[in-house]
Amino acid sequence: MTTAIQPAQPEQVELAQKDPKKYLPNGARRITIWNGLGFGVGDVFGGGSGALTGTYLSLFLTSFAGLSIAQAQSIQGVATMLSAVTAIIIGGLSDSMYKFKIGRKLGRRRMFILLGAPLLVLGMGMWLPGFSYWFYFASFFCWTVTLQIIMIPYATLPSEMTTDFNGRTILSTTRMFMSGLAGSLVPIVGAALLNTLGNHAGTYTVIGVGIITVFILCVLCVYFTTWERKPEELDPEDVATGEKKTMREHLSTIGHVMLSYLSTLRVRAFRQHMAIYLIALTFVEMFMNVFMFFTIYAWNETAAFASLLLSLGVIWMPAAPLQGWLFSKLGANGLYSVTFAGTILGIVSFYFLHLAQGTIPDHTWVIVTMVVFALFLFFKGLIYFVPWQVFPFIPDVDEIMTRHRREGVFSSMMRFLRVLTQGLGAMFIGFFLQNVGFNATKKQQTPEALNGLITLSVWIVIAGLAVAWAISLTLRLNKKTHAVLIGEIDRLKAGGSKADVKPEVRKVVENLTGIKYDKCWPDEPAAKTATVQ
Repeated sequence: MTTAIQPAQPEQVELAQKDPKKYLPNGARRITIWNGLGFGVGDVFGGGSGALTGTYLSLFLTSFAGLSIAQAQSIQGVATMLSAVTAIIIGGLSDSMYKFKIGRKLGRRRMFILLGAPLLVLGMGMWLPGFSYWFYFASFFCWTVTLQIIMIPYATLPSEMTTDFNGRTILSTTRMFMSGLAGSLVPIVGAALLNTLGNHAGTYTVIGVGIITVFILCVLCVYFTTWERKPEELDPEDVATGEKKTMREHLSTIGHVMLSYLSTLRVRAFRQHMAIYLIALTFVEMFMNVFMFFTIYAWNETAAFASLLLSLGVIWMPAAPLQGWLFSKLGANGLYSVTFAGTILGIVSFYFLHLAQGTIPDHTWVIVTMVVFALFLFFKGLIYFVPWQVFPFIPDVDEIMTRHRREGVFSSMMRFLRVLTQGLGAMFIGFFLQNVGFNATKKQQTPEALNGLITLSVWIVIAGLAVAWAISLTLRLNKKTHAVLIGEIDRLKAGGSKADVKPEVRKVVENLTGIKYDKCWPDEPAAKTATVQ
């Protein structure tokens, strides 16, 4: 599905002239920090959900639900991969929901956010002890499906709300601030409850049910504090309502949608972005998923201590504006280098802290561990921050290739591939640990199992991050090149000739798109297919 943006109307320009503090010159609303907070609170769910399940679910399922590590990881892996189909469906639907009455009434993106909030209740079943493997599988499957129903449309909102680089940066920065805050507060709450109530099944139930309730409230807040493009701002073809389609026409539409998804991979900047995003997040989340076990068996510490370490990320919350500043100054590839270097150094340090146990006083070891882990969390947070700073600009690259806006398609494709790799990562953890003899119900692991846990947590993760780092060096999408791209799109929209393109502009466009400039900005009939020629 596609969306072409219509030029600003005279009344919009008039609004901008009357109130320049509230409106941009093109009549679009300016993004304020309050707008950013209203939008960003949605990633309390997006970031907090990963912290909740990644930190505690495997431990709960193996220690209190009677499942093996392979079973616990297969629930997260297989259910996550099966739910990937949702990612494909939701993106296409959200792009075309203005064709239906409910979409015009509730919003084509925000409608899914509103409907998804109450469905999160189904995920509370993950935290109830005494049920079967298939009960936990079904609960987690519902959770992952709902996660995509909400987060795919949510990810498109920065592109919907504004085209301004600084405005999108505010939205992305506040979003990642909230995500990081949630990622820190979840283990703070977990550590407090574990220390207060004790390490038993009921404590994890309280943690899971209580935090999910907060998630529901945050998701509802997003619906009531954000906006999106109005139907009249889009191509009439994208909001037209007409006669009911035949089955053959529906099948043809599905075929076009699938081709549209595949066409996203022809955008060079998107391919680079996805390779970095998928590899980096998959491996860093593999580390986070086994960190509780690493703390208990490699460091001989408690689950409460692991939660305390994870909560240290809260000290970096004031640094969120610094992250946005670094992105604008260094560009994506420059900030990626800083990010990967710091993250890899942190993980190597964890290995040496394992070796140092017993050779230095316990209180010194604890202080050093807390300092090193706090630094690690800063760089690990950037792994999540940078890709979502880059994503809102990907549809701009696509627009010069197709003359359409396809935020929903890109968000879905990104989520679809992310879900697949996330599921594969979870399954790999279970397979690997099971084969080295790891048993989470035992107080001590065999030397082979312990070495396997350390190999997975340290050396395999570092290898994956190194690959992502190498790819990031090839990315050239930054504030400067994005401004050049937007300037060229505006020139072409105004009727400018492709023959008059400046050489330096041609070079930027070809570098970002991966195709010859002459094939960009196709004639209108060809653009209707929204596939790259």
